[in-house]
Amino acid sequence: MATAPEPTDEGVKLREVEGHTLAAIRYSGLWSQANDAEHFEQLSAALRAAKLTWAGAPVVARYNGPWTPWFLRRNELWLSLP
Repeated sequence: MATAPEPTDEGVKLREVEGHTLAAIRYSGLWSQANDAEHFEQLSAALRAAKLTWAGAPVVARYNGPWTPWFLRRNELWLSLP
């Protein structure tokens, strides 16, 4: 944190997060519950096939603004592994 650059937007806050292990799936497309649910099913099926469990609710990470064309948007869905 001591060497992190200061945010130029006062809406951006820096915080420390304890390290943990995640399973993630990356996908593009519109932000919709249907798209998120489809990729949750893909990720959870892959984890079940690998005999891995997850804890808690999925987290959706969105990396582009709403003006970005749907096919260029980068999204991720994360599941926390115990």
